[in-house]
Amino acid sequence: MHFLLTRPEEDNQKLANILVHLNHKVSCEPLLNIIYYENETIKLHDFQAVLFTSANGVRALSKNGQDRNIPCYTVGDATAAEAKQAGFKAITSASGNIHNLAEVIIKSCDPKNGPLLHISGKDMAGDLGGVLRNSGFSVTQRQLYKAVKTPHLSQKTKDMITTCEITHIPFYSPRTAKIFSDLIQSENLSSHLTKMTAVCLSPAVSDMINSLSWHKIVIAKQPNQFNLFNMIGITLEDLRQ
Repeated sequence: MHFLLTRPEEDNQKLANILVHLNHKVSCEPLLNIIYYENETIKLHDFQAVLFTSANGVRALSKNGQDRNIPCYTVGDATAAEAKQAGFKAITSASGNIHNLAEVIIKSCDPKNGPLLHISGKDMAGDLGGVLRNSGFSVTQRQLYKAVKTPHLSQKTKDMITTCEITHIPFYSPRTAKIFSDLIQSENLSSHLTKMTAVCLSPAVSDMINSLSWHKIVIAKQPNQFNLFNMIGITLEDLRQ
């Protein structure tokens, strides 16, 4: 298989290494560029736990200090793996989406034990803080980075699309999928997708690209990377290990 990876550069490279090790071909076209804001001091001891809804949030907080003893809750296993690599010790993964994360936090934490800290980017999908506040929690949100979309596809990627070299494109978020769809339509490349398979993390992701002329769209049974690739017969290691 020949994969086109469209996530931010750091995420692309980690997945590319895994897929190449499994003897697949990989090309990368980051559709979002992560820009971290200038460091600000965050006193983690003021909170009972920190919440991460992306690996970028882990990287952003890691630039703001070395305290890794606070319990952290992550939306998925890839984010949990990033937290482990960053040195956090008490990590709980929801292995799903923001709704799964909220459920895990509500079951595991007590509002009486103090506020929660949500590290996020400027643009968020869903309202994790709102759900938790409705359950009695105090939630402080810190936006430590922003994701800037690329204005156009590289010529190399356009060439690979028009020559049908790409066989599969994984999509992890509605925002990235929407950017891809907009760029494909603006470049009049939709007719060249008829031999490609879009592999989507959730129905919300597939909704953003289902108007394009794909060979096939497959959707993960559960919104995590293991299930995403299992849909096309690829078994990835447990990212939390």
